[in-house]
Amino acid sequence: MFGVLLRPKTCSLLFNCQRTAAPRCSQAMLQRPALFRANPALAPTPSGHPLQMLASSASSSSSAPLAGQKQGISREEYNQRQSSVFSSPTLTQIFAQEVEEDIQQRLRTIVNSVPELGMSSRVVDVGSGTGCLVPHMQARGIQDILAVDLSAAMLEILQKKHNASPSTLGNDAGVRTWVGDILDLPNYLGWGADAFYFNGVFGNIMDPRAALLHASLQAKPGGHIVISHPMGRAWHCQLAASQPDITPHLLPSRQELDGMIKGLPLRVVDFTDVQDLYLAVLQVPPHYEFPGAPVLMGGPVVEGFGRGSKQMGVPTANIDPKPLEATLRAMHNGVYFGWVKVDAPPSLGFAPADSGVHKMVMNIGNRPTVNQGDEEPSVEVHTLHQFARDFYGQNIQVAVVGFIRPEMRFSKGFPELLNRIKLDISTARTQLDSSGHEAAELLKQ
Repeated sequence: MFGVLLRPKTCSLLFNCQRTAAPRCSQAMLQRPALFRANPALAPTPSGHPLQMLASSASSSSSAPLAGQKQGISREEYNQRQSSVFSSPTLTQIFAQEVEEDIQQRLRTIVNSVPELGMSSRVVDVGSGTGCLVPHMQARGIQDILAVDLSAAMLEILQKKHNASPSTLGNDAGVRTWVGDILDLPNYLGWGADAFYFNGVFGNIMDPRAALLHASLQAKPGGHIVISHPMGRAWHCQLAASQPDITPHLLPSRQELDGMIKGLPLRVVDFTDVQDLYLAVLQVPPHYEFPGAPVLMGGPVVEGFGRGSKQMGVPTANIDPKPLEATLRAMHNGVYFGWVKVDAPPSLGFAPADSGVHKMVMNIGNRPTVNQGDEEPSVEVHTLHQFARDFYGQNIQVAVVGFIRPEMRFSKGFPELLNRIKLDISTARTQLDSSGHEAAELLKQ
């Protein structure tokens, strides 16, 4: 949202945000004199200035605590407040102004940070506002652009400026708009996207890590997620300090970003944090590769917790995690995929094909959706092969080659969990059709 507050008047407008020293901003960031010497607009904010109006609007729209505290306010209430602030006539007029050339150049740098985008690419512009990134995306030949924002008023301006469609239906490439929270973006809109851009909006999102998780689940393997701000992290820190109701989070340092994506299927491939530009480029690893893969483990199949996985159509074979503790310590809880080989001799009633190497999906962790609170962690393997009989007590060996996602709690229970499991299985099958065969060979030895 703030990423598009970068027009000539707006630029100086936001640079007028007072140099408020807050504990959340490091002294190094607050004491960068070059930032202020370079911008004579750093005078005290005048009374009645649009930035002050924005602050007033944020304060009056809700008396709930800040998003960073996350107490007493739901995500829906928080989003409604953000939408109200950024849909005000004053702000929409400011956002509709043109952008100075030096800032345009930084916006081009942001869009160009993702390699190999072109005519066949699909991108999602999160917190697009009035669309300051859209012309730079189109300059790269990108035709399929989805602009996502909480403010319908901002998207209406984008539609007029860039001839965008308010409808998300149809197969023709073009600029489309969708009003809502990135966490609610349906799979049919985001699935398989080449890139997600969070330009100038990351500090406004109630739960930034959840947003990264959702984007990583929808981006294609090898796809990118960009977190950026064309005014830089120090500038953004000033903004967050002066307007915490609407910008409750700081842009993460490199160390903080590494911590934020820990346990997510993401890696940092580029990071720039200079005076006038913050640019972090993340990637969903090709084929969902993860450090240390392939990981080999195995053991006898033991009884599970009777949670009805067989009735749901996804029966699992449980491996006792205790002998595997050393291996599991190096892995995050979550959903993996790879290959499995079961000790399945025909003499015990198995079919000849049962003893081969087959595709599998595996969950490591505590099963937060169904765990009753006193259950130990588990290692559950779902084989993508129909065996002639069950194989309790038989030894199985697995080669883990990909990490799809962390464990998640599904608030809607089994139906939502089952839908996600089906997506995980489809993802695993697709990836194993084209990669990881060297690991399968390890199980044949």
